[in-house]
Amino acid sequence: MLTQRMFNTFSLLAAMALAFASISTFSAEPKEEYDRLDGVGPSGKKVNVIEWEGNLEVHVYPAGSLKGLALKLDKKNKDKPVMVIGYRFNDNPKKQLVRRAILGINLQEGFKAFKDPSATDYDKIVISMNTLSGDMIAYKLDVDPKTLYPEGHPANSTVAGSDKPATTDEKRRPAGSVDEAGTIKPFQW
Repeated sequence: MLTQRMFNTFSLLAAMALAFASISTFSAEPKEEYDRLDGVGPSGKKVNVIEWEGNLEVHVYPAGSLKGLALKLDKKNKDKPVMVIGYRFNDNPKKQLVRRAILGINLQEGFKAFKDPSATDYDKIVISMNTLSGDMIAYKLDVDPKTLYPEGHPANSTVAGSDKPATTDEKRRPAGSVDEAGTIKPFQW
């Protein structure tokens, strides 16, 4: 037999479940699909960026997907350096997707890139301050990423009164998009 207290608890849990279900099924229509490069986005590509023994590894699934890779260090915030990574994929080689990876390793300007041909299920690029030997092959990087931030980010907007878009070398950031420490505010869809 249910006591009043048990009934109230079950009622509360049911109300919370209904509220959660209604919230989780509601979705605002984004202006465009932001590809998280998790294998289920518009590109269908999955990317893992891994730090290992002082090196940065970029794994792109499936193998043969990566057409080009551009890298640029963003050290505006000395405590949290960021590697800006521009990806070009085989299904749309002219389009570059830019992503940012906060670094926990010490990479400086002058880093080198290598392709590891022994990886058969994915494209493996290793970024290092050292010259790597063994089966590693020197990898030619694309020129710097077109922007410092992913597509759709407000920091990529055009300069007020100009049709020229912001570039990686120009410091035009809309007010409130990036603070003095280089912290990026979340996307606003």
